[in-house]
Amino acid sequence: MSDWYQEHRQNEELEELRSEMSRAWSEASNLRSRVSQLQGSLDSRLQRLTAAFDAFVELSDVRYELIGFAAAAEVRRHAGQVLTALASAQQPPPAGPTFPNYWLQPAVEAIRSLSIETTELPDGPLSEAMALDHERTSIFLCLALAALGRRDLVQTTWLETAFGTSADGKVTRLQRALWSTGARGGLGAEGLTLIVERLQEHTKGLSWLETVKSRAKPAKVTGPSFTEVATARNASAQLSQLRPAVELIAGDTAVREPDRDLAYGEPDPDSASAVLRMLISEGSEPEREPLARVAELRTRITDIAAAPGAITDPVDTIENLLRADLRRDDEPHLSATALRVVSDGVLTEAEELAKTANSLTPTEVVCEFGRRKITVLPDGADSQSMAAAVAQINAEAPPLTVRALAGPIAIAASGLVVAVGLGFLHPFWIVIGMVIVGVAGHRFWRARTQAAEAKADAADQIVRLKEKATEAAAELASYKADARDREASITADLDAIRKHLTST
Repeated sequence: MSDWYQEHRQNEELEELRSEMSRAWSEASNLRSRVSQLQGSLDSRLQRLTAAFDAFVELSDVRYELIGFAAAAEVRRHAGQVLTALASAQQPPPAGPTFPNYWLQPAVEAIRSLSIETTELPDGPLSEAMALDHERTSIFLCLALAALGRRDLVQTTWLETAFGTSADGKVTRLQRALWSTGARGGLGAEGLTLIVERLQEHTKGLSWLETVKSRAKPAKVTGPSFTEVATARNASAQLSQLRPAVELIAGDTAVREPDRDLAYGEPDPDSASAVLRMLISEGSEPEREPLARVAELRTRITDIAAAPGAITDPVDTIENLLRADLRRDDEPHLSATALRVVSDGVLTEAEELAKTANSLTPTEVVCEFGRRKITVLPDGADSQSMAAAVAQINAEAPPLTVRALAGPIAIAASGLVVAVGLGFLHPFWIVIGMVIVGVAGHRFWRARTQAAEAKADAADQIVRLKEKATEAAAELASYKADARDREASITADLDAIRKHLTST
């Protein structure tokens, strides 16, 4: 007994040692993992610090290189002061410093004349800026005049140069800013027309129906559910949904006036003001590359991902932006402009819907009731198809025949034979014979009952079939009688859609 006890105690101590070793191993593993993470974290931090230090050293060199462009930096600072003063209706500062062959200086001088409520910009500085950099001067004038609320001074030739083209169907940040600004009324009616025409070049062959329809609630499909008129009913419902969607976008009175948010200080990163600041911060041509390098080095030092900072950065495709604008209910100006861009395609699809919805009412339809197909006319069911269906139903419920009664008769005869033939031997056989006759009688009764039920069910099916055929005929007659009202409603929807799409 003592040996067993000692062995038991030793086993318990061994189990405790195993548990302690397991816990120690787990703690050691966790410790190694934490040390590894800490080492990796320290290594990555050291690498970032090294990269930041290298960037800081290079930044010092680039800044030293930019000392020679101090006058150009002063021109940019002066441009910001002039634009800020004009935006706040204050007197702009006097003429600032000059920098050789820098288009911004004469362009800002041309803008300074807005302080005296001029009706046109002076030719001298304007011509000088255009000669130095025609493209950037055009961009500057379009964005600055829009941000300052002087859309009346924006010239179409400037906007043509500033907006450019989009060969691959994508727009840059600058083009999106001009697009949004024009939609909000910042570039005048002619400017918006030019932008719309440029965008329309990339919308041909695309379907916009579903995108525009999404602005309105789905219309209820009404009318009979005949297969022959299903396409027309769906087309009519789509047209009924398209009309309020178009009216919601094009009928918004807010788009008739310029957006009041067109101001120099608006926070939108793709606004005219934001892109204007980006254009100015590009610098003169010789310092453009060093300035871009400075921005990149600052991002590396601060370890903060910076957003793309060039006006030529791609934004998205024209198709995606148009679909997004059409779905927006918080930007009525952008939605209305997008609808104007795709108006030809939407109108074409609306006319196709109207044509489909106005298709002739069928003279007859084929209705399927259960497994029976009946040709239905406006004045009732077709007699031949109805007769064929009735015959098919009756064929599935045959009358009670001798063949169906052969089994019960044979059983009854055998029961009589047993009762009469063997009953003389013992009365027991009489009882057996009568039982057999009873079974035969039950089977006869069941066969007769089933035949009667099948006949009654067939008669009920025929009655229901005729009722449904009559109802279908009434629906077809009503659908045919409402043809003029339907045509008038479809025409009214199409006219309303056409009015909104062609008046923009």
